[in-house]
Amino acid sequence: MPDYPTQARMPGRPRQFDEDKALAAIMQLFWERGYEATGLTNIIAATGLGKASLYATFGNKQSMYLRALAAFETQMVNAGAQMLSEGAAPPMERIATFLDAPIAAVRDSKDRAGCFLCNASADRAALDPETSKIVQRCYVTLGTALEHALAQIMPPETAHDRAQMVLAVYSGLRVMARSGLDISALEQARDDALRSLAHS
Repeated sequence: MPDYPTQARMPGRPRQFDEDKALAAIMQLFWERGYEATGLTNIIAATGLGKASLYATFGNKQSMYLRALAAFETQMVNAGAQMLSEGAAPPMERIATFLDAPIAAVRDSKDRAGCFLCNASADRAALDPETSKIVQRCYVTLGTALEHALAQIMPPETAHDRAQMVLAVYSGLRVMARSGLDISALEQARDDALRSLAHS
């Protein structure tokens, strides 16, 4: 093995940027634009980092995407699941808040970026096993939390089936909101789902 000069083995200078802040910018970019429409130039502009720093810290574009999606899982999916499972509000109120979130984003913030999880499901999961693994894990986490909430007001076997229905409606609402569909159609779907739960 070659004997490199001592200087070459010295540790590099400490990074002069906030890694969490850079990852948040990368996540927002992939969330809004999707995988294919996000190029290295966009990532450099969003983070203010050079190509070498980005690759040294996050790896290639695929690695950046997976790290961003994993960060979304930790920050958003797990927090949402905790609210559904352990929130102080009554179970139906927690579920109503969950289903209203896609509508509130459009109604209150004019935000039609959708949900990074739902976008990844449509955008990358069928093309990339690693993305699919994270997406499926997130859906299981949310489905389990919904089932836990519903089991407080209905039999466990019914709660399981209803939880999957709620999760499907939520995902559909996120995708429909991103498409630009009128908010009244989203509200109708939400209300129908809540009525269905009330009669379960």
